[in-house]
Amino acid sequence: MRKQILLTGVFSLLVLQFACLNPEQEEPHRFRQGVLDLRELTFKEDTIVDLQGEWELYYGEFHYPPFHGEKPLTGYLAIPSSWQDEEFGGEELPRTGHVTLRAFIHVSKQTVGQELRIYIPDVASSYRFFANGILIGGQGKPGINQFDDTPRIKSKYYTLIPDNEVIELVFHIANYDNNFGGFWAIPSLGNKNALDREKMLANARELFLLGALVLIGLYHFGLYFYKRKETSIFYFAVFCFLLGIRLAFTGERYVLELFPSLHWPTAFRIEFASFYFAVPTFLLFIYSLFPKESNPKYVRSVLIASIAFSFTLFLPISVFTILLYGFQVLAFFTIGYVIHINFKAVFNKRPNSKLFFLGLLILAFSVAFDILRHSVNNRGIGLTPYALLCFIFIQSLILSSRIANAFIRAEELAESLKISNESLLAVTENLEQIVSERTFQLNSSLNRIKKDLLLAKKIQQKILPEDGIKFEHLKIHLYFQPQGEVGGDFYDIFELDNGTVRFFVADATGHGIQAALYTMAIKSEYEAIKRFITKTDDLMNHLNQKIQNKFSGLKIVFSGFLLDIDTKTKTVYYSSAGHPNQIFQSSGEQIILDRTGNIIGLKKDQPYTQKQFQMAMGDRILLFTDGMLEQKNETREEFGMERIQKILVDYSQKESERVLAELVIQLFLFQGREEQEDDQTMVLIEWEKTS
Repeated sequence: MRKQILLTGVFSLLVLQFACLNPEQEEPHRFRQGVLDLRELTFKEDTIVDLQGEWELYYGEFHYPPFHGEKPLTGYLAIPSSWQDEEFGGEELPRTGHVTLRAFIHVSKQTVGQELRIYIPDVASSYRFFANGILIGGQGKPGINQFDDTPRIKSKYYTLIPDNEVIELVFHIANYDNNFGGFWAIPSLGNKNALDREKMLANARELFLLGALVLIGLYHFGLYFYKRKETSIFYFAVFCFLLGIRLAFTGERYVLELFPSLHWPTAFRIEFASFYFAVPTFLLFIYSLFPKESNPKYVRSVLIASIAFSFTLFLPISVFTILLYGFQVLAFFTIGYVIHINFKAVFNKRPNSKLFFLGLLILAFSVAFDILRHSVNNRGIGLTPYALLCFIFIQSLILSSRIANAFIRAEELAESLKISNESLLAVTENLEQIVSERTFQLNSSLNRIKKDLLLAKKIQQKILPEDGIKFEHLKIHLYFQPQGEVGGDFYDIFELDNGTVRFFVADATGHGIQAALYTMAIKSEYEAIKRFITKTDDLMNHLNQKIQNKFSGLKIVFSGFLLDIDTKTKTVYYSSAGHPNQIFQSSGEQIILDRTGNIIGLKKDQPYTQKQFQMAMGDRILLFTDGMLEQKNETREEFGMERIQKILVDYSQKESERVLAELVIQLFLFQGREEQEDDQTMVLIEWEKTS
């Protein structure tokens, strides 16, 4: 990491030194009340003079050289300041309008006839200029109102050959669109070779940066094409393209060189749009790198604000250039927020966060510096593109580090795979013997399990009442089919001393051995109290308390249905603990026996109630578990309550054993090839008819 930071620092210094590379200039000269004295200066190979200072300002007039008669002088304007908000004669000038700027340069006799160059930077929004009464050039078509004015902003170099020792410079400038009218930077005059060299270096710098941004953007788009999960690569590629677009539309404005007929307001809007979209794109890039440190709400807010500002580009230029200040404030806050995120990433020791933080500081400082310079109307070549180059170089180091780590991991995996292959080869040599031994062990274990399951099945069958059990006046038919060898359904039939026959059906949660063990616990606790508690609701309450007290750690939960038939009075009492609704059929009418309490085992002290009804000769009661209701066929349709009720109605005149058999047959036919999904239990009770 230290080597990477050192290398980054060296690279950054080289790039910034290249960015600041300019031809040597003489000591600064300034216009004073419209006059610049250069008589002691000879324009040597490296001589360049900034034409800054006080120029004569004539607001609201275009005066053509030579001036005839006295012209009302508005005042002196310090170039490169705008006349906007300047006070002359106690009045502030508006930002729009047209002006004449004039200045005189006194040169030596040796300079007369020498070929010089004059650099005119961006001037808002149109201009033409004269030297000693001769029209030298201009951009756009300055007019006396916005209808006559044709704006166009682009810097340019012109040739100037003085024909005497005094050079009169006259500029006609009009601005009806931009927030700043006039010069956006300082014009300069110098030796032909010096300014040509400066122009060449400026072109080289910007073209180099433009090409670098485009190539790096394409490279990262290519990376993203093969690794689309890494959204940070995509955002970084888009960010590079946006900065490339901005670079092409600012500075030397190469787009206007390639497309001279391009509508200037359109080009100006594209320049602003690249700025509006670059800020949220960079924030998304940071968010994708450090998601745990970022606040998605702030990212979303900046994105929405950027989209809102981009819609202002459909407004007139004079409006959206003023609104730019609001977005600059947002950009400043975003820069601070990004630094905050990266600082948190460094604190949390995210990989490469320190190196990234170094590049981010360089970039953030440069962007902030350029925004400040723009806000004071100084639009020279900024530091941001060069800082971005440093930042991209840092990204390359980070990517290289990741790739190197990936190679290291790949080598480690390859070595691990080699060791595994050697172990596998050793195993395969004895594979047949190992498989044979393991198969024997598995078969032995399987046989023991089968024996245990068969024994468990026999035990479970023994504890359940057998079909054909009889009590006075009652015919009882039973059906029990577990899902596997053993199941979680349990039922019991018992006659109390007072002539009451008690039926109990329970369904423990789960299937197989676990559920079967639960039924053992349920039976044990039920057997202990079934003889001594006469009311069904009291028995349910006691059973719930005993399960909770003794088996709370095992979380035994089951539904149950307890039904007592008093054979002397033909009265039926029942309580249902979360059990499916059961069916009572009397004289062709069916009555649903619904729940009177919650499932047993959920919580202590839950209440249960008892309900009762009368039973007559020929009446039937069907008790069953949810394995009947929830059995599905091949279309995943459940057997359901309606089918059970229909079979009971259709076979109401048949013998009770035939009814139970038909229920089983219809269930098998409905199930088809589908596997049985749960234990299935049915208890059919009929009050015998008199012969």
